[in-house]
Amino acid sequence: MPRRMTGPKRLTAGAAEAVDDLVLPPLAATVLFVLACLAGYSYRRVWKAEGPRWQLWAYGTAAAAALLILAFVPMSTAA
Repeated sequence: MPRRMTGPKRLTAGAAEAVDDLVLPPLAATVLFVLACLAGYSYRRVWKAEGPRWQLWAYGTAAAAALLILAFVPMSTAA
């Protein structure tokens, strides 16, 4: 018997509060930005040298992850 598809699951109250409390401190955002820049620079260096594919994937994934976190996680304001 095929499995029935159900609608999207709702977050529980505790999980919703944890997501609402997720903010990025300015220092952490700065460190992530610097890491993304260094990973992007390393990606470009390996790409130009036609280096190993695994290094392209490693540097590209690190840069993309850091930039996605910076884009979608709100930054906290100074108190």
